[in-house]
Amino acid sequence: MLFRYQPGTSFLHLLDPRTKLLMLITVSALALLFSSLPVLVLLVLFELALAGISRFIPRFLRALTLLSPLLLLVIVLDSFFSKVSSGPVWFSAQVWILHPEVTTGSVLFALSMGMRLLALAGVSVLFIMTTSPDDFVKSLRKTGFPPMLTFSLGYALRSTTALTMDTRQIMDAQRSRGLELDRGNLVKNPGRLAALFIPVTVSLLKRSDHTADAMQARGFSQSGVRSCYRSPVFGRPDAVMGLVLLVLVLAAWAVGFLFAP
Repeated sequence: MLFRYQPGTSFLHLLDPRTKLLMLITVSALALLFSSLPVLVLLVLFELALAGISRFIPRFLRALTLLSPLLLLVIVLDSFFSKVSSGPVWFSAQVWILHPEVTTGSVLFALSMGMRLLALAGVSVLFIMTTSPDDFVKSLRKTGFPPMLTFSLGYALRSTTALTMDTRQIMDAQRSRGLELDRGNLVKNPGRLAALFIPVTVSLLKRSDHTADAMQARGFSQSGVRSCYRSPVFGRPDAVMGLVLLVLVLAAWAVGFLFAP
């Protein structure tokens, strides 16, 4: 799975989860605040640099290629139906109530929206690939978040991975029994859909029952005081990343001001 935590000892892996959460918020905020193409390109290059330092650029790029259909759709729609229309007109037509028009300004705007999508997706992928759900929950608890909220978030992250693995195993088992899941439309075939949906539902209910028994056996929510084993602490890499994020914010502001229309 591409969108899954991968243990490692890279620079991003050594960061405190709270620092990586700050990185996620900072890059996402910059991507949403600025619509200038140079600023968004700067953010994507920053993410590529982090992926290169962490030595998983091929996996990072493969994860981003999954967004290629959505990326192409965003670029095409924003090119033909853009709120920005300036420069030479390359294409213009009247289709019923629609008036698609491609100009230099609309193409640049479409590219900006595509780079914004890549920037938002890229920083999220970096966060997921290098942040263990357990460490992330521990950092939130140490920050002061309510225990019930942190438990729910951690369980949701783990359940997503577990449900994906269960679904893959069930699909492989059904294929070994001769069920053709790769042919035709799965939604239009109720028999094949039931053969996949029912085992997944049963597996989900079993996991929920086992989790409830484990929580009850451990006396969950019976004690008001909870502690963390090996709580995450800030270190030198976190200070370096904080400085890098500060430089990134200043650079984004400077580039946005320099290329302002």
